[in-house]
Amino acid sequence: MVRKILYFAMLFLVLHMSSAMAQERSDDTLAADSSNFVTASLVVSAPSEALYSVFGHLALRMECPTHQLDYIFTFESDTDVNAFMTFIAGKAQAKYIAVPGSVFINDGQAIGREIKQYKLNLTHHEKQELWRLLDNDMMAGSNRHFNLLFDNCVHSTIANIQACLVDDEFEWGPTHPPYDQCDGDVFRQVIHPSPWAEFIYITVVGTIYDNHSAMEYRTSPETLIPLLREARLVDKVTGEKRPVITDEGTVLVKERQHLKATPFSPLVAFGTLLAVTLLVTLAEWRWGKRKKARVFDVLLFTAQALIGLLLLFITFYSELFDSNWNWYLIIFNPLPLLFLLFCKKRQPSMIWWSSYSAVLTGFLLATPFLKVLDLPHQLITGSLLVRSLSLLFQAKKKKTSK
Repeated sequence: MVRKILYFAMLFLVLHMSSAMAQERSDDTLAADSSNFVTASLVVSAPSEALYSVFGHLALRMECPTHQLDYIFTFESDTDVNAFMTFIAGKAQAKYIAVPGSVFINDGQAIGREIKQYKLNLTHHEKQELWRLLDNDMMAGSNRHFNLLFDNCVHSTIANIQACLVDDEFEWGPTHPPYDQCDGDVFRQVIHPSPWAEFIYITVVGTIYDNHSAMEYRTSPETLIPLLREARLVDKVTGEKRPVITDEGTVLVKERQHLKATPFSPLVAFGTLLAVTLLVTLAEWRWGKRKKARVFDVLLFTAQALIGLLLLFITFYSELFDSNWNWYLIIFNPLPLLFLLFCKKRQPSMIWWSSYSAVLTGFLLATPFLKVLDLPHQLITGSLLVRSLSLLFQAKKKKTSK
């Protein structure tokens, strides 16, 4: 009797251990194929005051808690100061780098830049494929051409998400304002909190302003999230749709420094320039301060020439924006400075300044018909027009007195 009891006790123990081991193997298999074995998230860094980060930044976070893996893949361009002209020329290279999650978050805390995380609603295999794509992209090194508008952190992130989809297709949601407008109008609203950045970008983008690009080319990291809430992943077989992101986001770093609108905005700066220009012109004609007006003209048209040369470089040589024309080349060009310094004959001078004044007047009148033209730029145009007319009248006066 005792032997039978021991036999059944040992049999029960063996069966229980076998069942436990089988359950453990089953749990391991389930974990490796569950949606939580690997998590993929979007990491959005808020805009900062630096010109290159006024749009914010977008990265991808890949985590595998089981193996204690946590990396944030961030798309970065060359940061060497000596490569500034390479960047302006549009020749800069970019690549993905993998930063440990804790390091990325600590860097954000150090500068007080808000960082939020949004989980992507991908399948397990899609998350594995996304991680593989990011690893391959990182190992390839700086082999991607960086374009400020068309190959940046937003576009590269969306491209990788679309590429990792195995059985699904990516579908944007309905188009709401301002995304039903041209690129430039969208751009103004995206960058509006930073007026100087808006002014600089609007100055250099050229005719790209009027384009209607694909959604991933015309949004910023922060404005992307509301768009992704309405975007869907569509099953290729069943047509079933599911959202790309489902959570409200997790704050990884709280913002300590808010972007402050500077009181010395482009509107104030160039409004002041126009006022000074009018005062200089008044002093020139009323009190005969022609030497001081001459110095002012040299400074004004030198600044105009330098900006014009930069625009010529960016428009016709640089690949930074891939633009082929810029309306601001009409007002920002080196020709007025050349005529001011080297044209001593009165007749050619009169022809030039009368022609240039007519062009500037036409530019001002075209404001209602060209969206790229705005008040700060027109204040500059007005300042140039006042001095051009003054130089024209001076040439006429000399001709009459002669």
